[in-house]
Amino acid sequence: MEEIVKPVSINERISSIDILRGFALLGIIVVNVLGFNASFFDFGGFYSHLPDAFQVKFYTIFISLTADKFIFLFGFLFGYGIYLQYQKFENLSKDFVGFFSRRMLVLAFFGILHILFLWAGDILFLYSIAGLLMLVFYKLSYRWLIPIAVFFYFFIGIWLTISFWIPLPEAMSSTCTLCLEKAKIIYATGNYKDCFILRLHEYFAFRNINVFYYLPKIIGITLFGFIAARMQLHQKVKANPLKWSIVLVFVAALAVFSYFNYDKIVDSKSPFANAVYMTSYEFMNIFVACSYLLFIIIIASNTYMAKFLRPIALMGRMSLTNYILQSLMLSVIFYGWGYGFFGQTKLTSLLVIAISVYVFQVIVNLIWFKYNKQGPLEKLWRKLSYRNS
Repeated sequence: MEEIVKPVSINERISSIDILRGFALLGIIVVNVLGFNASFFDFGGFYSHLPDAFQVKFYTIFISLTADKFIFLFGFLFGYGIYLQYQKFENLSKDFVGFFSRRMLVLAFFGILHILFLWAGDILFLYSIAGLLMLVFYKLSYRWLIPIAVFFYFFIGIWLTISFWIPLPEAMSSTCTLCLEKAKIIYATGNYKDCFILRLHEYFAFRNINVFYYLPKIIGITLFGFIAARMQLHQKVKANPLKWSIVLVFVAALAVFSYFNYDKIVDSKSPFANAVYMTSYEFMNIFVACSYLLFIIIIASNTYMAKFLRPIALMGRMSLTNYILQSLMLSVIFYGWGYGFFGQTKLTSLLVIAISVYVFQVIVNLIWFKYNKQGPLEKLWRKLSYRNS
């Protein structure tokens, strides 16, 4: 009888990875709430000119500890999942390329709908592109995978360096102060059509950062996750938590050092200042994000802690649905066709909103999984992905 490839059953799921994915969703929403509250037209400018000095300081610390770190975790887990799927197909000698191509095309469709109807800060579309590119790399050895991952992750530094000699498209700016002032009015008071038109304009203005910064970085992070899964990181951590706790201490020390010093090596007068800054910034991101990653995996590898953190694991089990649901709820809260909270200057209130939405989702997930085995979007995604497998 021919073997059929099926979705992973509940018993086959890796609890530590689900828990990590659930925590990544918490990080995603506490960062995204800032994006829903201020336009990408001048995101930094909005938050650097808050009327309250405490809020400005809070933003500086908060954004430096969260921004890009949880995108790293999400991208890492995306790559981790790709390897686990590939391994299953490899063991059964099935067509992985056909299955995974369908899977990424469906994800791209979800991403496009997300951009059109909810938010310009979508990451699903970029992940789908990174996933399709993985079909070029997934059979390579570590000898090739590691340098390719490093190249893509630090691509922005290379791009900014080359741009000193060769005129290249601007990769790090979508600033439009006048557009921001318009966004403050439309997003806070406009109807759905007004917000829809402005959102498309905003996404188009953000295109260079997506293409030349976020996409290459997500490709690199996805490769890191794929490599870690091939090395069976979760199993190694569970088998020797003490050893990995020592590794965590070392990585965390590097994270603290780089966090406080990454910008001090930059010579502002140098023509390569931006390249050096972004490269050192990404080094800092790696150490901080890996500290979060190892800490959570070590804790989640403990059987008792895994049971205690089951509600977080359930969030991770339907991460796609929860990610879209977060955008839907934040859209209703911040845009004019909902409650119109856009443009708040009290960041502590934004953090309360984000955590409240996350807690609400945890409760919804607990109820949902009493009667269902997977999330609604996950069910649709898997049905379309496994259709001909």
